[in-house]
Amino acid sequence: MSIKNQKDDNYMNESMDMRRFFLCLLKKAWIIVVVTALCASLGAIIYNLYYEITDGEPKYQKCTDFYITFNEADHPNGMDYYNAYTWNQFVTDDRIVNKALSVSGSSVTKQDIKEYVTARMMSDYRVLTVVVTGENNKKVETISEAYKVAIPMFPEEVDEITKIEPWSEDDMIEVNDHTLACNAALLGGVIGFFISLFALAVYYCMNDRIYTEADFNRRFGGVTFLGYDTERFKDDTEANKKKVIGEANVAEIKAVSNEHETVADSDGVILNVTWGEHASAVQYKVDLLKKQDIKLYGVVLNNCNERFLNMYYGKDKL
Repeated sequence: MSIKNQKDDNYMNESMDMRRFFLCLLKKAWIIVVVTALCASLGAIIYNLYYEITDGEPKYQKCTDFYITFNEADHPNGMDYYNAYTWNQFVTDDRIVNKALSVSGSSVTKQDIKEYVTARMMSDYRVLTVVVTGENNKKVETISEAYKVAIPMFPEEVDEITKIEPWSEDDMIEVNDHTLACNAALLGGVIGFFISLFALAVYYCMNDRIYTEADFNRRFGGVTFLGYDTERFKDDTEANKKKVIGEANVAEIKAVSNEHETVADSDGVILNVTWGEHASAVQYKVDLLKKQDIKLYGVVLNNCNERFLNMYYGKDKL
């Protein structure tokens, strides 16, 4: 029969030692950094590939500003009807599109114009900007020139506007709709961060390594923990040994070793467990001692990571 504490049969239901968890997480922080960086890079790469496949051709854009003179005498509130939304409809309305087609020749179609042309307005309702954007720079230039003729003819169709005339014109530029690579990288990084954090949390829950006295007591409640074999805790450990052993002849053996260690002439043993050893490996040794009727006086945790223990217990000596 193995020596177990009352929680041993419900190992997976053990409460989480948050201090230990965060210290173990700190040791593996590089994994979170690497996975986050890789997922961020992967997100950007996937987005770039998607962009190249679906919309790889460069786009060109040319903007022309028109100044509008309203017929305020006859229609004092006429300008209220003309805003960015209505102009966006007007610039692709057949009344303007057909005029543009009549001066652009056969190089562009009505569908080209409706796909290429949009309108926008700044704060001044008297300034209309016609934006022509497309993959064919020649069509962009042709449509832009055609609209410099078609838009000034629009007042013939309405009463609220007296005159529209070209005001300024920008040079054609190459535009990049490929603007979400940073967003894709950010999303990938966030996903990578949470995936790595979740994976490490699962690893922590499945990890039965012994780092602290609390780890040992949760799994071996029937065995005395004598202390840590470190500079900080050695005095307490030696005092615990003397109190538990008394005058008995006790051998110190390793919990996990490839060498045969004899305890024939001793009254019992102290088990030296390497810091970070698997509890299952220690359990085997504890069970073996039990089967051989060898008294186990206690366990000492050695080869410890003193920095980890200082952070776990606090910097000052207890």
